[in-house]
Amino acid sequence: MAGRIALALALVLATAAHGDPVPAKPAEILEQIDRLVRTRFYAPELLPQRGWDQAVGEARAALATAPAGRRSEIFARLVARLATSHTEYIAPDNPRYAQILSIFGDGLASAKDRCPDPSKLPPLPIEVPDIGVWWTRLDGHWFVGGLIGDGPAKLAGLVLGDEVVTANGRAFQPVGAFAAEPGTKVTLGFRRNRGEALRTLTVEPRHVKPQVAFRSAIASSARILERGSARIAYVRVWSWAGADMQDALEDAISELNQEHPTAFVLDIRDGWGGASPDYLRIFDARVPVIEFVDRDGHGQRIDRHIHVPAAVLINSGSRSGKEAIAYGVKKHQFAKLVGERTGGAFVAGGIFCLDDGAVLYLASAAVTIDGDVLEGKGVAPDVAVPFDLRYAAGRDLQLEAALHALGAS
Repeated sequence: MAGRIALALALVLATAAHGDPVPAKPAEILEQIDRLVRTRFYAPELLPQRGWDQAVGEARAALATAPAGRRSEIFARLVARLATSHTEYIAPDNPRYAQILSIFGDGLASAKDRCPDPSKLPPLPIEVPDIGVWWTRLDGHWFVGGLIGDGPAKLAGLVLGDEVVTANGRAFQPVGAFAAEPGTKVTLGFRRNRGEALRTLTVEPRHVKPQVAFRSAIASSARILERGSARIAYVRVWSWAGADMQDALEDAISELNQEHPTAFVLDIRDGWGGASPDYLRIFDARVPVIEFVDRDGHGQRIDRHIHVPAAVLINSGSRSGKEAIAYGVKKHQFAKLVGERTGGAFVAGGIFCLDDGAVLYLASAAVTIDGDVLEGKGVAPDVAVPFDLRYAAGRDLQLEAALHALGAS
């Protein structure tokens, strides 16, 4: 039964990936989006400033002649006119679709004010074919923005910055490329260097629940980087949404502390927010360390805090709750912020089901931190390191800068 469900979902996603919303009622979807924005958007005074009425009229005119495959673009462009974070039209062919349903899916089907017809969604908790890549779209091209855990992509040899161009000889799209029957291998055509001929490799997607994969990736990212006499602990957090993510992070810190690191790098670039400001407790070195020794002399040390000099990696993809962490780190000088200014995406938001199977991510409340507004502003790094990941060939300039800032030779 589970296999049939997964296959059915894959077929739904494959259909959506070719741009054929189900059901195809563009005028009704437009009305649905317009109604939700007018009644649920957190700042109604912004609607006339952003020209919402005009934008809706333009979308209506565009939909009248647009082929089915362009409707999602029209809806996405309409919602983007609000120029607000946590506000986005997310179609099933968007790699963020499964991720956001994985974050907000619990209870969504029973929330009639947010999801009047749950049958428009795939079965929850959502499970999708995946190869363990954070996909970054730049100038119409798909790049490996990061490798999530030890997934099929990493095992096959993809690295940070690779441009993926084709899947089984067809134009690459991150959802549709892997939406075949479970166990089906996919040959990817990719470029590691700008302008070169396509290289190929083969991956076998695995079915994952995105939040589960993000949580597992915390542990699999944890490692010690040896640079000369320095032993620098590293761990990455892709999604910080949920207390179980913080538990996984603290477990990883405890494991790394067994290796007696001389410094620490916490990587919170890209991914999803959700962190609570009290997660800054990992930097509280005042917490006593407990160690157990049994009668046979076997010991266990529990140390879930960072006691050594540290750097926190940030970029424009560090958003929402991750920005609260960056703000606190900088304000209290817990660590050096290295990278690029955070995304300035600091309002509260939630999702609504749409009748075409997409979801509307919509800002629902203004948020400040210690009275400061981060929306549209973000948090600046202490050590600025611009980084264009395109064709990086696996080299991470921001991580290298963090290691250097921590004294690694």
